[in-house]
Amino acid sequence: MGSAARDDLAVLEGFRDQEAADRRYYQAMLRLAPAAARPALRELMARKQAHSRYLGALLYLITGQSRPETLDCQRIYVGNWCTALRQRYHEEACAGFNYLRAADGTTDPCLSRLLTELGEDEYRRADQLLA
Repeated sequence: MGSAARDDLAVLEGFRDQEAADRRYYQAMLRLAPAAARPALRELMARKQAHSRYLGALLYLITGQSRPETLDCQRIYVGNWCTALRQRYHEEACAGFNYLRAADGTTDPCLSRLLTELGEDEYRRADQLLA
């Protein structure tokens, strides 16, 4: 990645922090989930952690510095299971859209390709929630 990727540092940090927050939300949902849904939630948590680490690695490649996640330590209230699933679907679909929008907006071709991959994966996670 070239110097053009430095222009997107704040965006990448925001994506990484959102992935970490989403992972925490899925972890809270896991406590309320029916037994049949737990493996899928564990997989979603693992993907969120992978995305967060991936974005952390991108930040390191661009800056040469390790940047810790900004975690929100507020209590998570999941509420109704069906409402939570709808909310998560919306979040995943919006994340996919935002990754693709960021990919279109960057001038760094390598970063664009990587953000496109993340966006497509977010859309797959949204489809997984529908199933």
